[in-house]
Amino acid sequence: MADFAKITGMDKEKLQNLRHSLAHLLAAAVLEIWPHAKRTIGPAVENGFYYDFDFSTEKHQSGPKNEDLHLIEEKMREMINGWDKFEKEDISVKDAKKMFSDNPYKLELIEEYGDQGLSIVKSGEFIDLCRGGHIESARDIKPNAFKLTHIAGAYWRGSEKNKMLTRIYGVAFETKKELDEYLWQQEEAKKRDHRKLGQELDLFFFSDLVGPGLPLWTVKGTVIRDELEKFAKETEAKWGYQRVATPHIAKSQLFETSGHLPYYKDDMYPGMELDDATYYLKAMNCPMTMALFSQKPHSYRELPLRLAEYGTVYRYERSGVLSGLLRVRGFTQNDAHIFCTEDQLENEFVQVMKLHEYYYRDVFGIKDYYVRLSLRDKSKKDKFGGNDEIWDKAESVIQSAIKKSGIPFQEAIGEASFYGPKADFQIKSVIDREETASTNQIDFIMPARFGLKYTGANGKEHPIVVIHRAPLGSHERFIGFLIEHYAGAFPLWLSPVQVAVANITDEQLGYAGEIVEKLRAEGIRVEWYNQNETIGKKIREAELQKVPYIAVIGEKETKAVSVAVRQRGEGDKGAMKLEKFIEKIKKEIKVKN
Repeated sequence: MADFAKITGMDKEKLQNLRHSLAHLLAAAVLEIWPHAKRTIGPAVENGFYYDFDFSTEKHQSGPKNEDLHLIEEKMREMINGWDKFEKEDISVKDAKKMFSDNPYKLELIEEYGDQGLSIVKSGEFIDLCRGGHIESARDIKPNAFKLTHIAGAYWRGSEKNKMLTRIYGVAFETKKELDEYLWQQEEAKKRDHRKLGQELDLFFFSDLVGPGLPLWTVKGTVIRDELEKFAKETEAKWGYQRVATPHIAKSQLFETSGHLPYYKDDMYPGMELDDATYYLKAMNCPMTMALFSQKPHSYRELPLRLAEYGTVYRYERSGVLSGLLRVRGFTQNDAHIFCTEDQLENEFVQVMKLHEYYYRDVFGIKDYYVRLSLRDKSKKDKFGGNDEIWDKAESVIQSAIKKSGIPFQEAIGEASFYGPKADFQIKSVIDREETASTNQIDFIMPARFGLKYTGANGKEHPIVVIHRAPLGSHERFIGFLIEHYAGAFPLWLSPVQVAVANITDEQLGYAGEIVEKLRAEGIRVEWYNQNETIGKKIREAELQKVPYIAVIGEKETKAVSVAVRQRGEGDKGAMKLEKFIEKIKKEIKVKN
């Protein structure tokens, strides 16, 4: 979600201090309502704050429920009027133990951190053991700019060996407007969750029989995959790409040559011991493409050589990080490798950046994006192949190319691939959810490991340089992003069903069937709602499935050889001759509306 510190009038530190101060106010309010509670810790976190409590004692075994949050909020707003400054004072270990003698959690913290110096923070009648980081005055807290969101369980100090506590979460911003925007985005995120919509729209599933992180695409989901792939193939052919195909497994020797063994071994599936060698599922397409390039000599006249592949790869992601389509174990990449000379390198990378912009901005309407430029950490030489000279050259070229592209970027030291610097495109959906859409790298190292050369105009051999690029990333992640970005209402050209035909009564079955056949003959994806239901129910069902157009067929439409058109988001568009309707649909598909 968005970092609202960037758009608020407060700087980030002050906003965090505000949130930490609200954690104190939360603790004070809870103790007013549940005096027996034992408070533990309450830090500021991204977008808000929380405080952990132990509500169980010999006499009391329960604390607040989610339905009680409004009571705590009311108490917090009531108490603000009695609070003024947040005053910090140093305190000795002896006095701290005396002050918190009835709280075993605070006593544990005092024992652990006492030799580093202790302090307390006072506001109103409330005193808490705290290192600080607060606003100067409680008057900076706007009563309508914070909200308690939910209650959850949390082990003391994050260890399952310790007692389960009650954690109360809240969110806070400088203004009510920012809070309202954040809460709207949270609600929208729930509605747009691609996992939820994926089931409702019948796009993909996961099966325990197949395994976690390995999606099964339905008929409708496969339409989206195929349309994306078809479009990318047509587009990239115009940009000078040629297509290749490579296997899903290979000998360990290939991945040793590429450097994935040992640099990337932990993210690969275990090897398979066969009679002739150990084989691995490929985690990347690049080693295969390097081997393909190496099979024959190449002249400078062929370069740049842009080899594209929709290649399926497999990575052993830990189960804890799997997340719907956004983080999976098997996925298909819109991949390509550009084999070029050093002189061609920078211009080719600029063109890669332009292709990204065409896809994101011009086709999918994604306006908010930037490049995360990942460079090596020079102090950690064991994590990166090659030498300083090669890395300096690669980093210089990629920085220059990104600057020439005009795309905003941020540097990330230490996050480069083991074989080269990379430029990750970070895209944001309409609800401000950010995802890494693609990874693009400049690589001097892997081609050298494969001994890739070309013959120059002087008749001598020269080293090849490779650009790795994947503008649409993986189908899985990109489609997951698009589901949320469009809230499942895909543009016409991508929609699994483009037109729903719905006859009002069985008397129109014959004409409706003719329309369905004519639409299909024109290459339009159509679904016939011919079940024995009311027309209202048919329309509602098509709208829930987010079908772009509904062609309603009644007695009047049958006689006029027309259709009554309903358009998603716009409602009834009136009657239209069938030929005109087909012409309209085909035009919108062609221009990618």
